[in-house]
Formats: sequence, C-alpha cells, structure tokens
Amino acid sequence: MLIELLTNKYPGMRLWLSQRLTALIMVTYIIGLVSILAIIQPHNFTIWHAIVSSIIFKLTTFLFFLSLSFHAWLGVRDVMRDYIFNVILRNKMQIVVDILLMAYFVWAGIILWNI
Repeated sequence: MLIELLTNKYPGMRLWLSQRLTALIMVTYIIGLVSILAIIQPHNFTIWHAIVSSIIFKLTTFLFFLSLSFHAWLGVRDVMRDYIFNVILRNKMQIVVDILLMAYFVWAGIILWNI
C-alpha cells in the first residue's frame, strides 16, 4: 500500500511524507540536544567546546540544518502556491526564498566546520 501511495497516482504524497520526515528528524535532534545539555550541564568553555567540537555533534547539526532547509522550502512553496496567484511574482519570490535558504545552509556549514 505504501508503494502505491508513493507512485505517480498521488503526486503530492512524496512531498508530504518528506516534510513529515524532516520534521521528525528536527524533533529528534532537539530532544537529543536538550537531553544532552540537561545531563551534562555545561558551565564553562571547555565543556561547551568538547560538546560542539565532536564530529557526531557536527554531523547531526548539519543534518538538522539540511532537514530544516528542505522543510522550509516545501512549506514556503506550498504557501506561495496557495496564496500568490500571479505566477511570475510567485516564481520570483520562490527564487528569493531558494537563494536565502541555500545561503543560510552554507552559512551554517561554514560555522559548523570552521571553514
């Protein structure tokens, strides 16, 4: 049944499901981060540095921002399709949103990996 839902018979189902999956990834990350901070309770720079410099933290945070960017892209695209009826204006606004989301994602990567 799941395969039938994800085929061309229901074209929006893949996007709907991917947005729910990105939301699940983001919630899992936030719960994990809050749990780690509640358990460790960092109170000085060395503890904070040890937490944020680990490769697992960097990879999970990078995955979080990737999920956030894709989730926001899908949501803004759907809202624009629903409420902006002028196709030219909607396409130009979508291009602006796409550029901003890519810039934010690259910025997060630069911050995380100290490039």
